Order: sequence, then structure tokens, then C-alpha cells
Amino acid sequence: MEPLLVKKHEKYFRMCLMSLPAKAQSEDSNKLAIIYFCVHGLDLLGKLNFTPTEQEQYSEFIYDHIINETIGNEEIQAFRPSQTFKLNKIDGTSSSPSYDLPNLAATFFGLITLLALNSNYGENDKIDRHKIMKFVSMLQLKDGPNKGGFKPVLGVDRTPFGECDLRHCYTALCIRKLLKYDELSKDDRKYDIDIDSIQKFLSDRISVNGGLSSNKYTEPHSGLTFCGIAALKLSGYDFKGNQSNWVDQTINWLVHRQVDYPSSVESYATEDYYYWDSNDIGGFNGRENKFGDTCYSWWCTASLKILCGNQGLQLIDSNAAQKYLLDNTQNKLIGGFGKDGETFPDPLHSFLALASLSMWKNSINSSFEVDGNSELGNIDELLVISSGSKDFLDKVIYI
Repeated sequence: MEPLLVKKHEKYFRMCLMSLPAKAQSEDSNKLAIIYFCVHGLDLLGKLNFTPTEQEQYSEFIYDHIINETIGNEEIQAFRPSQTFKLNKIDGTSSSPSYDLPNLAATFFGLITLLALNSNYGENDKIDRHKIMKFVSMLQLKDGPNKGGFKPVLGVDRTPFGECDLRHCYTALCIRKLLKYDELSKDDRKYDIDIDSIQKFLSDRISVNGGLSSNKYTEPHSGLTFCGIAALKLSGYDFKGNQSNWVDQTINWLVHRQVDYPSSVESYATEDYYYWDSNDIGGFNGRENKFGDTCYSWWCTASLKILCGNQGLQLIDSNAAQKYLLDNTQNKLIGGFGKDGETFPDPLHSFLALASLSMWKNSINSSFEVDGNSELGNIDELLVISSGSKDFLDKVIYI
């Protein structure tokens, strides 16, 4: 098995923090997400070696993405995903609409990056948890077929805008956790979200085959399954008391997302399955009959960890899973991981590959003896942050 190329991965993340290739210019609207993947990737590698001055300067950069607005008689606070959106007036006049939209995912990425930078946003005057939760609660749908779900932004008219799916439920509940809103008494939660309706929304997306999907009665997807399961966990859902048989079906469905073929591979490949690819073995896919993809290694196995603890990870072939990432999707030239063995690396797949390797190393009672593994830190599977950042949240952040 190839070694984990720690030094190259460190250089790759630092390169992405400084500049991105021209073909990634379209990702400027996801700048806070890219920063999150790179900063927490370095943190997992034990290479987040910023000086106190750098930490403060980088934290100020994140704080500069905050939006404070008054809507009606209510004040809200959120983050924008990129400073590009601060250029918010199309014609430069005070009467033109603002396209600097308060963004749910950016608010999550902003807060969670501040954790890695050891910025105690609970003690400064830049963050107001009630204003942020007012913003989050405004995005939750109060009626209709998607009642309980969330949309991703407040639109130009400052009403919920965009598609409604499980990803936004997950980020909303993560924000609630990062602000420790769930630890307040009910009377102190001025702008809490409706937990009962969000659990109903999520439960309605459980597929008959196991897993969760974007809409009722549609095909389940590994990424959405993680978002749904993690969101249910963050909402305090009782998996044992409410499971019927869907939890067992979901575990079975997740395990079968690991790509494998019968032992008679030659005849199988040539006679029965033209698209057989030996490099795909050990990886995980997002849906039935799809090829492996680096990120699904995380979405599938982290879902198993949330549902079953370490025992859930005993159900996969961990050696094949490690080999798929290290031998196939790890870029040996510049570092980072691509979505597959033929794709240029990117920050999302690079971070989720390291997160997967970290979780397997620290949760599975099997050998993980490749060079470089000793430098991988622990990962929190629910918030998808390093254990150091989770400790900072638990022990330092007081709001």
C-alpha cells in the first residue's frame, strides 16, 4: 500500500489557501467552504502551525464575512460565502436590491473555521447567537409539503430562497450546536428552530430500501443519507425507539455501497459486466450501480459510525477501503486526493479522504501501518472537525 504523503498534502492545502488554479475561479462563491476544507485538513495532519498573530489575522478575515441586517423589526446575523458578494448593489444606487445574501452554509463554514483558528467567538462582540438563530429560523419552512425543511439563503426580498433538502437541515442543526443553543433552557432560546417538524421532514425522506433521499419515494443517496442521519442525531432523535426496521435496512444499504466484484473477476468483467474496473474495488459509491468516489468513503462510513459506533466500521473491508484511497485517488505528484484515480485533486475530496482515514485508523481494530498514518489526528464524525476543534468547542466556547 502507498504511504500517506503527509508533506505533499500539507503543501497542497497551503497552496489552495493562497491561490487556486484558473479552472477553479468559479468556486469563488464557495470560498469559506474551501477555507474550511483546507484549514481542517491541515489540522487533521497536525500541520496547522499558525502563529498567534496569524490566527488573529485569519480569524479577522473570517469575521469580515459577517452580514448584520435589520429585517422589519428583527435583527439577524449570518455569513456571506465570499467577499465578492459584498459588491451588492447592481447599479450602485441605494434603491437597487441587495444581492449580498445571508447564507446558511457559509454561516456554518465561518463558525467551524473559527474553531480551528482557536477564536473564541463566544466571548467577543462580533457574534450574536440569538441573531444568527433568528436568521436560521427564518429559513425553516413553516408549512407545505416541505414543512420543517430549510432553504439555503434569504433571497433578494429576504424570504427563504432555493431548493429544500437534507443538506440544509444538517447545516442548520450544526449551527445550533456550534452556538450551543441546544444547551440553553427553553425559555432562553429566543429564536429556536422547530425540532419536531425537522425530524418529521427527515423521517419522510427515509427510503424503502434504507438510506435517505432528497424527496419522498425517490432513490437514496449516500451524501444525503449522512446529512439526514447526522441531522437526526443532532436533533436528539431516538434511533432505537423510532427505528422500526429502517435503521437495519440503512446499515445494510450503506455496507453494500462498498464496491466489490465476485472472485472470478476475469470472466465477470468480460462476459457479465463490461464496466468492471479493478481500481474501483474498496471504494464506496453514492447510489446503486455507480463507480466509487473518494467522498463517499466518508459519507458511507461516517453514517455507519453514527448509527452503530465503532461496531459499524467492522462491517466494511477497511484494508480495501484504505488501499482505494492511498493507491488510487491520492495524487502522488502534488498531494491532495481526487474524486477518483483520473481526476485532479480538490480540497473537498482531499479533506474527506483524510477524514475517512483518520476515522478508520482510530475506530477500527485492524492494522493501519502505512507510513504517515501516525500523524493523522482524530475526527469528530458528527460535526466533521478535528478532535482538537471539538475540544475547543466543548471546553472554551461559552456563549
